[in-house]
Amino acid sequence: MTLRKRLALAAAVLFVALLAAWGVAWWMVAKAVENGIVAWAEAQRARGVDVRYADLRMGGFPLAVRATATEPRIAARGADWRGAELVGEAPLWDPTRIALTLPGPQRLRLSDPASPPGELVAPQGGTGHVTLGPAGVPVEARLSFADLTFAPAALPDAPAAVSALDLTLRQPPAPPASHEETGLAVEVDARGVRLPSAVQSPLGPIVSRATATVRVQGRPPELHPESLAAWSRDGGTVQMDALGLDWGPLKATVNGTLALDRDLQPQAAMTAEVRGADKVLAAFQGQLKPNEVNMARSVIGMLARPSQDGEPVIMAPLTIQYRALFVGPLKVAAIPAIVW
Repeated sequence: MTLRKRLALAAAVLFVALLAAWGVAWWMVAKAVENGIVAWAEAQRARGVDVRYADLRMGGFPLAVRATATEPRIAARGADWRGAELVGEAPLWDPTRIALTLPGPQRLRLSDPASPPGELVAPQGGTGHVTLGPAGVPVEARLSFADLTFAPAALPDAPAAVSALDLTLRQPPAPPASHEETGLAVEVDARGVRLPSAVQSPLGPIVSRATATVRVQGRPPELHPESLAAWSRDGGTVQMDALGLDWGPLKATVNGTLALDRDLQPQAAMTAEVRGADKVLAAFQGQLKPNEVNMARSVIGMLARPSQDGEPVIMAPLTIQYRALFVGPLKVAAIPAIVW
């Protein structure tokens, strides 16, 4: 055998050996991912969360590890999510960032007393990602959907429409040691919300944008009375960094702190910044009595202050206590009790 043939044979043997080693490495990683998904599902079931799927397949060889769950379902405490498929994929050399694909219709049914009942549907599915920390713990999850509908239980044949919805969850690599640290951060951004046709509002049929950025301080509790009570006793709160609403002439932002009282009902101290109050009053003028209009106009005139851009802005304290919402000392709305 000539030297050239020997080198070619050696190169071929080396290539086959490397390919076999890569195949073994891929199989080991894929098996670890599969076992991790199964273990996670079993742990959730032990906590009372119904996690199931019809089939779990591994693929993506040779450059990625892909897990595909068909007919996935997660149900817990009045929230029931079902999808056609859920696909998670990451490069073999970097499993810390997992790309998510949710092909086909995704449905979330809400029936909990603490949530608006109805069904949220994303007919085109969605996308997102999960980022893992050094110990393999998820530290960020993001999901994005487009062209959704929400059918309230009271108006099943007149759904609202949502052009785009983004949801982001973040948590530290290790549970917080005290309520001074954030255990979970949540960001929600809904754009182009068209109200159900049966709902008529002087502000118009479309909410341009609704946003929420909140942080759960301390170890996040489970949604049952014992866990919530313990979290509250330890000083747990929800920091509302920004709640935003852009609806017709109304531009409003709210920030503050929410906690639970001894009956596990919300109590909060907040500050609201409102723009366009005069235009909102004009929109509702036909539904108010003349004396109510005059009183509201006087209140707006006393509270409004010019902003840097010259637009009048109202800054008002908001509180929630005794199952009621107050603007300053004035009670403006009753809040129904939450049944945990």
